[in-house]
Amino acid sequence: MSGIEVARLDCGGHHFAPHFHDEFVLGVNLRGHERIRLDRKALEAGEGEITLYNPGQVQSSQPVSSEWQFLSLYVDPAFLSDAFDLSPETVFDRPILKHNDAAFRMKSAIAHALDTDITETEALERLMQTLDDLLVLAGSRRPGVSRHVPPALQRVADRLTSLTPMPTLAELAAEVDLTPVQLVRAFTRTYGLPPFAWASNCRLNVARVRMERGENIAYAAADLGFADQAHLTRRFRAQYGVPPGRWRKG
Repeated sequence: MSGIEVARLDCGGHHFAPHFHDEFVLGVNLRGHERIRLDRKALEAGEGEITLYNPGQVQSSQPVSSEWQFLSLYVDPAFLSDAFDLSPETVFDRPILKHNDAAFRMKSAIAHALDTDITETEALERLMQTLDDLLVLAGSRRPGVSRHVPPALQRVADRLTSLTPMPTLAELAAEVDLTPVQLVRAFTRTYGLPPFAWASNCRLNVARVRMERGENIAYAAADLGFADQAHLTRRFRAQYGVPPGRWRKG
């Protein structure tokens, strides 16, 4: 569906290293319990609890239990602001939501959307109701705080996402008159990840979109600067919990 995606994942034993998404990622745990690091804060989410992550928030998680299954919504920020007439800077300000009724409706709506016998319009209607629930309950209708990015670091970010041959850390630092150590410190403070970890995350986000379009995995890997298909597969699985081929098949 344009602007919104749904997924069901079984990630027992899988650890998600620090990463971020370009979309809002809203999840509900079906089974299991997870420990989360979100913007350097320690959190926990149990069975039936909802997690709400904003675009660009650096997160990591690991299961506490042997089983860990969850449903997720990936929501494009433009879709959310247009559909609900919100400020483009609207954010969710409660990362963990404990609300049995909302969790039940969210699980039902996503399961409904994954049912191949219903139309996209029917699925979208139920998902919109769930999003409206979460917007009200998570207190997200107020504008978030804009992040100030120094021009030098913005140039670094632009360079890292340009899909040109990747510079070395020394070359990147020299381009903005910083030492490598200064660059890593400043970039991590602003973006939440060191420069090359952040760049890899950006390319994996692009890879996910291209997998959804059905693109060839080997071609996408080469085009996005990964060493080969196996390299992309390892990094993709680490970030999304499943290999790109499985994501590509839906």
